[in-house]
Amino acid sequence: MWEFEIVTIEKSKPPLHNQGGNWYRYTIANRITEITGMRKGSRTEVAQFVQASIQRLNTRHRTPKFSQSNIRN
Repeated sequence: MWEFEIVTIEKSKPPLHNQGGNWYRYTIANRITEITGMRKGSRTEVAQFVQASIQRLNTRHRTPKFSQSNIRN
């Protein structure tokens, strides 16, 4: 299976026009896709957010896609 996993979570400068707080840059990936994002919060909060996001992505990836060929009359 091509499930997503955490590649990195690193402390980062805030994005433009955002002041203060702790910001982290994270990267998640599977065999074909890499996703990078930023999140404000403690490292623990960011890690929890990233884990929840991965769980949603992996669940969605495992769910069969709806198509006309799946419809039985």
